[in-house]
Amino acid sequence: MLPADYVSSAITGIVVALTSWLPVGPEGGAVSRFLGSVAKGYSNYLVPAYLGVIFAVIFYFRDPIAVGTQRALSRSIGAELKYLFYASLFTLVLGYPLVAGNWEFLDPTTSDAVNAAVGVAMILVGLACLVRKRAPLEEVEKRLADGEEPTLLDAVLSGIAQGLAMLGELSATGLVLLVLSLSGMKPKKALKLLFMISPIYMILRLLLLGSWNPAMPVYLPFTAFITSFVTAILFMKALMVAGERLSRRTFLTLMGLIPIVVYLMEVML
Repeated sequence: MLPADYVSSAITGIVVALTSWLPVGPEGGAVSRFLGSVAKGYSNYLVPAYLGVIFAVIFYFRDPIAVGTQRALSRSIGAELKYLFYASLFTLVLGYPLVAGNWEFLDPTTSDAVNAAVGVAMILVGLACLVRKRAPLEEVEKRLADGEEPTLLDAVLSGIAQGLAMLGELSATGLVLLVLSLSGMKPKKALKLLFMISPIYMILRLLLLGSWNPAMPVYLPFTAFITSFVTAILFMKALMVAGERLSRRTFLTLMGLIPIVVYLMEVML
């Protein structure tokens, strides 16, 4: 066991956490090649890194989870809890058959191209908000609910987006952010909702990775877990601040540019 092993484990945890919340995907072509060049044996640390992100979400939303559970027990189910249930349900309905059949129709490079296309779509939605002052589905949303509360349409579209992400190394974050932005939801609220439903997607990715029993000291996977856990929490907080302070158009443009730049760099290099 060498110091380089700890470095590889830590880098994997950090990169997986960052790319889980960016519209590029932790296992996309560009990210995989980057990890392969700087973190030897990074694939051995993917499982604890994903687990770190899952536990980060649970820790970050521990208070809303406790309140939601109490309300559910008293049969007072709020809009966010309904969103979580139906989005998770549709994610499983679409995503689990793909995992069970081990059907990945898109290779990592093609997945990066699709992520870039999603980035272009996010930028276009931001421009539409500038020109039309409303998002494409905002009028529909207003007829379904008042304010920023998620609707059944939001839940269904988010679940479908996460399920379709299992077609390849697609970014569930990018797809969910896009569909929620189409309904005119503000960035901070959209981020909160996509964070909440992300664990079910990551569990499916863990199932797709298959069995995990690497021959290594426990300290190495724990390093990947803890660095992923801490990074995921800090980055969630940073994105929530950005979502609150930036306009919808600016936020969508910046997020949309990320997968485009990543794909262009992959093509040119």
